[in-house]
Amino acid sequence: MPSKSNQKILIIGGGVAGSSLAIRLRRQGWEVCIVEKDKFPRHKLCGEFVSPECFSHFEELDVLDSISNIGGEAIFETRFFSESGRSVAVPSKWFSGGMGGALGISRSEMDYCLLEKARESGAEVLEGRRVTNISLDGKRIESIVTKNDRGETLNKTADLIVDATGRARVLSKLLEKKTRQRHRAKKIKHVAFKAHLENVNLEKGICEIYFFRGGYGGLNYVENGVANHCFIVDSNVARENRSDADRILKDVIYSNERAYETLKDSEKKFDWLAVPVERFGRQPTNDIENLISIGDASAFIDPFTGSGMLMAFESGKVLALEISKGWRESGSGLDLAIKSRYEKIYQRNTNRRLKLCSIVHPLSYSPKLANFVIAAARFNNNLLRHLTSSTRPA
Repeated sequence: MPSKSNQKILIIGGGVAGSSLAIRLRRQGWEVCIVEKDKFPRHKLCGEFVSPECFSHFEELDVLDSISNIGGEAIFETRFFSESGRSVAVPSKWFSGGMGGALGISRSEMDYCLLEKARESGAEVLEGRRVTNISLDGKRIESIVTKNDRGETLNKTADLIVDATGRARVLSKLLEKKTRQRHRAKKIKHVAFKAHLENVNLEKGICEIYFFRGGYGGLNYVENGVANHCFIVDSNVARENRSDADRILKDVIYSNERAYETLKDSEKKFDWLAVPVERFGRQPTNDIENLISIGDASAFIDPFTGSGMLMAFESGKVLALEISKGWRESGSGLDLAIKSRYEKIYQRNTNRRLKLCSIVHPLSYSPKLANFVIAAARFNNNLLRHLTSSTRPA
């Protein structure tokens, strides 16, 4: 009869979803390997807003003290600003477990903390390795090929493989290429940018969201008095400005009065990061028995909700629980029916949030509509509370 230590689980991607899953699985006794394309710590394009619900996950993963020691900034309120300067505020205490506030913290430090905890727990961690190919055996992935920056390859096999590569969906896209699935190429509709800034005119404890032509952006402090500015724009706006983030900042974002006052004297700590965004909402599924997607590779929620990292933690927890339940003492080892169970449960847990975002999403890219919603919410506290609660777990 096989033991858990003989059942190998391979996680591609060492970010929030991948590392947190690895920690949970190691506690259950599984043999786990993480393959990560970067070497940590590294900057990652993200709003760097950790909602209050994430703190229960930090406690369960035994990293709360380590995360607290990084010195991130407590966030007690999020303010949304229209181009004309109208605003509406959402207190962090409206979120579940929000009495202590949300947290602004850099992904470079938080992800490094989680990955090191996964390593400490006994997971094998391979950094600086990209997945370049997969080998299929019917409806299963037999092995994957990884390559480092020196061109050296390494093959890895596993009973279960998890795609935790975020919006890049590396394994899913390799699978489509391998099976020659002829999906119509998705047009890149949005581009996201991020940088850390100094000398911003931002009140401590506040996250600000700015709406402007073709997009929106967020600003909040992280550690060491530095603020993270992350914004998303329509790809047409990006092309008009030659994908130059500084130009977009001055010619587009500064049309928002509050954004201009807050950012006009700011200075970059590093060059802008930029990534294309293919789609929001649920990501396409596949019929490979031993391949499961988690985090943004499973579903990408609009960043203005402040719940992206929460969904990454949730997906890792749900999958770890289903893997635990799927373990059979009868000797059959990993029950691969966990895939369908995980997908049903995670979809049920996130459907309300994603459905709301599919409705609100167009408003986020229209200054006039955003101004209307902000004006209405200012005078209807019940509406604002309802919209806020609809972006949280049921």
